[in-house]
Amino acid sequence: MTTFPDWSDLGNVSPTVRTSWEGEIAIRAERREYFTGEVFNQKVPTESGLEEDKVELYPVGINLVKMLCISQADTLFGEWDEDIVTFEPRRDAEVDESEKAASRIARDILNDSQAETLLWELALDGNIYGGGVMKIAVSAGGVKWTRVPIDAFFPIWDPEDVDRLLEVYIVYDLTRDQAKARYGYEAPSGQDLVQRVEHWTQRTYTNKLDGRPIQAYSGINPWGFIPFEYVPRIRTTHWWGDSLTEDVQRAQDELNMRIADLGEAINYNSHPTRWGYNLPKRFNADNYPLGPNILWDLGRVLGQSPEPKVGVLETKDPVPRGTFDYIRFLYDWGRTSVGAPPVAFGEDSDGSQRSGITLEVRMQPLIRAVRRQRSYFSAFLRRAMYKSTVMLVKKDLDRIPKMGLRRLGDGAVVPRFAPIMPRDQAKLVDEVVKRMSTTPPSISLESAVKKLGEGTAEADRVEEMLLNENLYIREKQGETAGMNSGTGNVPTS
Repeated sequence: MTTFPDWSDLGNVSPTVRTSWEGEIAIRAERREYFTGEVFNQKVPTESGLEEDKVELYPVGINLVKMLCISQADTLFGEWDEDIVTFEPRRDAEVDESEKAASRIARDILNDSQAETLLWELALDGNIYGGGVMKIAVSAGGVKWTRVPIDAFFPIWDPEDVDRLLEVYIVYDLTRDQAKARYGYEAPSGQDLVQRVEHWTQRTYTNKLDGRPIQAYSGINPWGFIPFEYVPRIRTTHWWGDSLTEDVQRAQDELNMRIADLGEAINYNSHPTRWGYNLPKRFNADNYPLGPNILWDLGRVLGQSPEPKVGVLETKDPVPRGTFDYIRFLYDWGRTSVGAPPVAFGEDSDGSQRSGITLEVRMQPLIRAVRRQRSYFSAFLRRAMYKSTVMLVKKDLDRIPKMGLRRLGDGAVVPRFAPIMPRDQAKLVDEVVKRMSTTPPSISLESAVKKLGEGTAEADRVEEMLLNENLYIREKQGETAGMNSGTGNVPTS
């Protein structure tokens, strides 16, 4: 975790903002402990009071937070194949070459930014901490997006527009080797860490190492905006956003404590307290221990001689009835509280997965949760793409079409996510065939190939094939004639 800088390094930030940031540092540290499992290292004292006798508070360590944060990050982007997110023309607008060029520019930015991992990590940050941060910067090829660790991000938001950043501090800890290799800065002897503070306002930007400005990385802000974007998971009462961790951690604590109680009960009843009276002198714990494959010989009965008998000492109902029902309730509630019903994890106790309609009803909590989070992510991606467009316009690269940039900045292309639930391919083909066969067709060729999982370029290839239909037919006829004559393919004029 990044250590917070001396307040003097952050200029004239007010005490109110400092208090807010300090509170966020504490909250992030707690949420990180739950996600990484550090919370399971907690121990409680025993009657002896000795440090070595302390026992773990959560001995089993069931990590619902990590499981659900990763699962929801996976679900956010749906059943995607090649591109985790695409930018496509709006469905209610005519598509021309400028929109297609805008889509290609957006695709290049996403590819250069390795969007498959970048966006997934931002979604995971949102689930763990409540939001994720991304920096937008010019690169050799154009524009590149990079993830900023939430620990390093300290913003000042516009009070009238929560999505607009007025000022940003980015605080990193570098090793002395990193500082030297990246910035040519030689840390004082014996100092292992160097703190870098990056500061952006609407007018200027500065970079400091241990409070010393780096002139090569400071100057006038050329963009007129802060080149960072913040995406909350969802936002209700808090600007930073609501984390999934906060919703699950109490259920996780209770689940782990009750399972610990269950293990303790099993252990206790596996080694029960024994009692007795009128016992022979040699009947004691040493001579009659508990353990596997141990037989107690209680001697013979005087007088009558009954037949030999062997018995087992056991405790009835070592675990209270209803214990497992309560544990199952905690487990299911922890998932349901964040919109992840049991059926989303492949658990099907009553055949709900056998019916498509029933399955969709059971999946509604997850579908609604994902759509809600996607609404924030879509707005975030549009803002990031607009800032990227401004940077590309100022960079003025010849290989990037100006009309495509203009349409990208106008919002003519918008983010598209893959379906949350994959549709049956046979049903999709049947739907496309029927809609294409109506008079007039009720679906365009471009929309049809998109439904079938192909890119927009597939429509161009189909159109090209149709334009060359005569040549295509002559080639097929030539192949057929050659096969019938046994002479192979015969060229035709």
